[in-house]
Amino acid sequence: MKTEILKIAAPDDSQLVKKAAQLLDEGALVAFPTETVYGIGCKADKHSFDRLNEVKGRQPDKRYTLHIGSQEQLKKYIPSMSSKVRKLVQNAFPGPVTVVFELDDEPLRQVKQNLPKSVFEMLYSGRTLGVRYPACPVTCTVLARAKFPIVAPSANPAGLAPATTAKEVLDYFDGKIEYIVEIPDFEADFKQSSTVVKVGKRNIQILREGAVSACQIQNWTTIRILFVCTGNTCRSPMAAGFGRKYFSDNLSCQVDELEHFGYIIDSAGVAACEGIPASRHAIEVCRAEKIDLSGHQSHQLMLGDIEKSDMIFTMSRDHRDSIVQLLPSASKKCFVLGETSDILDPIGSDVEVYQDCFQQICDNIIKKKEGIL
Repeated sequence: MKTEILKIAAPDDSQLVKKAAQLLDEGALVAFPTETVYGIGCKADKHSFDRLNEVKGRQPDKRYTLHIGSQEQLKKYIPSMSSKVRKLVQNAFPGPVTVVFELDDEPLRQVKQNLPKSVFEMLYSGRTLGVRYPACPVTCTVLARAKFPIVAPSANPAGLAPATTAKEVLDYFDGKIEYIVEIPDFEADFKQSSTVVKVGKRNIQILREGAVSACQIQNWTTIRILFVCTGNTCRSPMAAGFGRKYFSDNLSCQVDELEHFGYIIDSAGVAACEGIPASRHAIEVCRAEKIDLSGHQSHQLMLGDIEKSDMIFTMSRDHRDSIVQLLPSASKKCFVLGETSDILDPIGSDVEVYQDCFQQICDNIIKKKEGIL
């Protein structure tokens, strides 16, 4: 076999892009560059996997990472995601991060219906699938054109350093693979492997730190939820208090561990004075539910609070209007907590009114659980 160099200058070099995609679909081993290292592309079928294992000198029980070239492809293989995983994907794809998705029963069932049985069993062993969406326009265009799922380990024999140039790939695999894609003037931004992150329902786990730091991954997977009312002494503190307890219970962790699991829940008021304690009845009602508001200090909603929040829930439509007026782009992440009516301010009322208000808040937060966790 002669290994050929396939020079593709740009994503719009349609004939060569089409050729590379067809070669992959036909079962050829095609090496291509990413922003980290070269990978060896391989069609997801047993014959091609066996060839790839032989070429790399790799054990057959090793998993391979699916490579995609578009967000649309991701939806085919991962049909649903939590808000935390969506945030990671929005920040990390395309880029030097491999995400190992852990799928629940329903997403697995959906995928199984859309893939041949043999392909499903090869890709989703152990209910997980590793996915890489490289930030290399030519490679992404090739992957998007391929009709079959394409996996791609790093281009190196087992135990040796991954190749970062077409020449290094050729030195390793001349006569063993069919093609090497070379992009003139392209140079990898990171000459190290991608960071590998496993995402499950409960937490995020760094399996391998590479081009992206663990600190950055933590930031990309932390969901900041903000509850907003007027004075930040009644409704929004009760909402934040219940939200912390409810989500920590669902994640089987302590309230003070919630940030470790990727959730920060705060509150603010559109017309709040700084440093006012929660109202007496709000503290009393929450204490009965084992929620401690005794340390709460009111906070005036600021532009920075809106910008850094991933989800904002307001107690009324007027509150939402105020936020969107301050930052129009927040309209997509700002919601009225009550689905059918505003949550009325209990300030100055007796404890029974606070109890009704608290229950209304709790009911609406529970309804929104699936969209948050």
